[in-house]
Amino acid sequence: MRDYINRLSRGKSIIEVPKLTFENEQAAMNVSCDKCTEGNFNFTASIQTAGMVYSDNERVNVITKSFNGTDIDISYTVNAEGIEEKNDIEGCFTIVSNAGEKVIPYVFTCEPETVKKPEPEQDASIKVETGQIRINVSDEKYEDTIVIEKIGHGTTEVSIYSEAPFIKIGKASIGDNEFIGDRYKLEYIIDPEKLHAGNNYAYICIDTFKQHFKVPVAVSSAVTEDETNDNRYDLRLENKKAVEGLTKCYLDFRMKKIKKEKWISESLQIIDRIRGIRGNDPFYDIAQVQLFAMSGREEEASGMMELLKKDIIGRIGDDVEMYCYFLYVSTLIVKSEEYTEQVNKQVRKFFENGYDTYRLLWLLFYLNSDTENNKSIRLVRIKDIVNDGCTSPVIYLEAINILNAQPVLLRVLNKFEIKVINFGCRYGIINEKLALQIADVALSEKNGSYELVSVLKKLNDRFESDEILTALVSHMIRLGLTGEQYYEVYELGVLRGLRITRLYEFYIASMKKDVERQLPKIVLMYFSYDNTLMGLDKAFLYANIIRGRYSYYKDIYACYEKNIEIYVYEQLKAGNINEYLEILYKSLLEPQLITEETNDFICRLRYIYKINCFSNYVTGIEVWHNQLKDKCDYELMGTQCYIYMYNPDAVVGFRCCDGRVRNSGVDYEIEKVFDEEEYKEVFEKCDDTLSKEAGILVSRACRLHKKQIFNDQTLMCYKNVKKLEGVNDSFRQTINSWMIDYYRKHYELDDFWHEYPFVDTDGLLSEDAKNLIEILIDSSMYSQAYELVSIYGCSRVAVTRLLKMTDYILNNVSDEHNEVIDEITAYMFREHIYNESVLSYMSEFFNGPNEDMYEVWKAGLNYGVNVTHLSERLLAQMMYTGVHSGRFTEVFSDYYGKIPDMLIVKAYLSYNAQLYLIRQKKANDIVFRVMDECIEDGTGLPECCYVAWLKNISKNTAVLDDEKKKKYAQKILNELCENDRIYAFYKKFNGVLDIPYNVIGITVLECIAEPESKVTVTYTLNDDKQQHTQIMKSNDWGIYTCRFNLFYGDVLDYNYTVAGSREENVSENYNLKYEEVSPDTVSGRFDAINDCLASRQLHDMATLKKLMRSYSVEEYVSKQMFKIVK
Repeated sequence: MRDYINRLSRGKSIIEVPKLTFENEQAAMNVSCDKCTEGNFNFTASIQTAGMVYSDNERVNVITKSFNGTDIDISYTVNAEGIEEKNDIEGCFTIVSNAGEKVIPYVFTCEPETVKKPEPEQDASIKVETGQIRINVSDEKYEDTIVIEKIGHGTTEVSIYSEAPFIKIGKASIGDNEFIGDRYKLEYIIDPEKLHAGNNYAYICIDTFKQHFKVPVAVSSAVTEDETNDNRYDLRLENKKAVEGLTKCYLDFRMKKIKKEKWISESLQIIDRIRGIRGNDPFYDIAQVQLFAMSGREEEASGMMELLKKDIIGRIGDDVEMYCYFLYVSTLIVKSEEYTEQVNKQVRKFFENGYDTYRLLWLLFYLNSDTENNKSIRLVRIKDIVNDGCTSPVIYLEAINILNAQPVLLRVLNKFEIKVINFGCRYGIINEKLALQIADVALSEKNGSYELVSVLKKLNDRFESDEILTALVSHMIRLGLTGEQYYEVYELGVLRGLRITRLYEFYIASMKKDVERQLPKIVLMYFSYDNTLMGLDKAFLYANIIRGRYSYYKDIYACYEKNIEIYVYEQLKAGNINEYLEILYKSLLEPQLITEETNDFICRLRYIYKINCFSNYVTGIEVWHNQLKDKCDYELMGTQCYIYMYNPDAVVGFRCCDGRVRNSGVDYEIEKVFDEEEYKEVFEKCDDTLSKEAGILVSRACRLHKKQIFNDQTLMCYKNVKKLEGVNDSFRQTINSWMIDYYRKHYELDDFWHEYPFVDTDGLLSEDAKNLIEILIDSSMYSQAYELVSIYGCSRVAVTRLLKMTDYILNNVSDEHNEVIDEITAYMFREHIYNESVLSYMSEFFNGPNEDMYEVWKAGLNYGVNVTHLSERLLAQMMYTGVHSGRFTEVFSDYYGKIPDMLIVKAYLSYNAQLYLIRQKKANDIVFRVMDECIEDGTGLPECCYVAWLKNISKNTAVLDDEKKKKYAQKILNELCENDRIYAFYKKFNGVLDIPYNVIGITVLECIAEPESKVTVTYTLNDDKQQHTQIMKSNDWGIYTCRFNLFYGDVLDYNYTVAGSREENVSENYNLKYEEVSPDTVSGRFDAINDCLASRQLHDMATLKKLMRSYSVEEYVSKQMFKIVK
């Protein structure tokens, strides 16, 4: 703007005024309550435009304060903090520019912030057809699909797998975006190379986090062509069935489940059947001979042996076992000890030379009577053959028979012995003596084993023996086996009065934890003297006793009372909670239990909630508090979980087996564990100020604030909460707000300077900032208040307090220019609160719309403040914005009456002169009075000022009676004409001033246009139809002129063409008829000729002759007296 004044003082044209075009003439929008909202408005200017934007409402802050250009975007913020719903923020933007002042009213309506809550994430379910898939596969891979349907809206993750190696799944997992139309086709492949012959069974498993589907798959592998032709596939199965059938019949016979005759009969039937399928087979033939021999059909047996002998002997090298079997059967026919011994030696020779198989060992058992008598040797040989991998039930039978006969041979319980005993238990052939021996040996074992426990349990089920039960319980305890599946065994031991270390502890650990059940008296007596239970077991026992202390345990409760109280105290001290401790706490919690060690946990008890979750896919629980940084994780204990919820707005989420956390779609119940009214005395006595738990202190702070309890303890609580690491920033800000409110309303000491460091000053809400600023000002902490005002503004602070702070700063700190003080003083002045210091500062530095600056100027005058600088700024801005009003004159009049800056004065005169000359605005008398003074003083003025001054005199030439003024007028007129600045109004000085020669006899046309334009006049003269064009001459500040020599009666038709930088404009047509007659004092030959023409037109011949004679004489004299110098 200073540059504008400089140029204006030199006579720069003001004719070109930009035109502003606004998209909207009013700014309006909805803003969120308690939020700062950004907005903007746009406008365009016809030419380059510069200016400032001001807002008259302190809640609306203009960000783009200045602009320069043609396409202008103005940004602003609306602070709606503390504004209630549906209230409006109203005011105006004022645009101050060289296009003038433009006011844009605004209305901003406060609405509650509409945050769309996300819909709870739902889980879609799936549907799968689980009928069995039957497939026949040959040599090629088989491919097919299973359709999975998604039901409902929501998300789902599906995992697919199969444990069968012959099934390959196309994709192991699928998500929502892979369903097409809520359907997904799951591809799977059957690999024939991994199938065995016959039927292959498997499952394809399809799981979501709470749905589990098993699709059964049965794949039949086709038999090859060679196998079909040879019929080997069926023969193999039939052969296997025959061997299994013969073995079972033999075992049943040896175990005395069937008689000899039935064994022989059933075995012969099996042999006949298999021989009918396979034909002759050496093994079955020999077996048939054996059965014939044992049934008394010796002749048939002998005949068959003879037929087999040649074939079997020829197979010795290929099948030694078959040959030895043949020899053994032959002894049943020959029945000679000598022959039997020979066979025994031959079989032993084979056995000892690499053919030590269990079949040969079994043959040796029945060929050698010595081994029958020496059972220990026989058992050793069986052990060796079993340890080498033998699994034949025939051998196991031999072993168990030996042990049944001589139990003392069982001295250890290694793998062999366990296998044999398991075999005996399976078939129920262990006798009681052996069972007792097993129990005795088991008791001597130092290490327990699950196999041994299984054996002892089977024996205990069969033989109700204290010895076996003792061994069983002892090993279960050694292995630490607990659980309801073991409870019956431990209970049996307790009821039988077994004296086994830790029996009662394992009894308690394994029972179903029903606190209402009545425990055996012996158990209660035991634990009353020596309670070594741990964890849940101990809590259960004491909770069980508490339940029956007034009824079935009333006689024994005295023995437990002290120990239970000590236990409860220790658990409170440790901060433990479970369903049994809940019973104990509810029964025994008294104020006497509150100590320094237990105080913290007892404080937490009021916030404990119990959740029972009935969804088996939930693995844990998470709790979020709006006041705390981190979530709290809890693991489910079965279906129960104890959680802490310190405030009612806490959110519970359920962590599912798929890793996601859900807060909907889960079946659960939640209840508060401790009723505050019931335990009011306890909770009131515990001191939560000593707690180290962030949640407790946060809850206490919230509780105090909700109940409107304000005292020293409240303030201390707020301070402690602010220091906690676990508190999040949002709640820390809330606490800070509560503290500020406390200091404003309830703090009565005069040492706020001591408290101020406890207050956070970053990120304050508008109301908090306002309150804290007022507190600081009331505490005379002006520097700190000023710092906050510089950050948060002053719009809501009490104006009287602001005046107090501002007055102190201006008088004691600094009265230099400061943008913060600018804002404060402007705000106070709008509220009509100010003093001399404020007005003095504003007079030096205030800027704003013309109206506001005028009001400050007026107030400054009334207070006797020096308003010189304000006057200069106001005058400059008024000229910049094109003001022409009484206030403009008022301000200048006062300013000029002091010691004015002539730059401003010249600009003012130039501005008014151009308004007078170009826009035909009336100029106030002071303008021409100041011009008179400047001309008299010899102060140089812009050309436009001289032209305006001269034109004003031309309207009243009587003033030129003053010789001094006439002298100045003649001088100015001469200088203008010398510079070829000739205007139409000069003719009014004919007969008053000496008209310069270059003005005499001419007619001047004038056109107003921008100085940079090209202006031409197009005209025709009289009856000449030919148009002529002439370029008009510019005076550099907006007036273009063109001169013509017209005579009386000439008619000039003309128009103007103005070619600017952007467009060309043609004016309307004008008509000029020259009818002027010169006064008595003729000025020149053009006037003389013009008078002659006028006389002729008026038919005044006498005057015409006189004028013609005079013209001729003057022309002759001129030629004689003046010679033209060539």
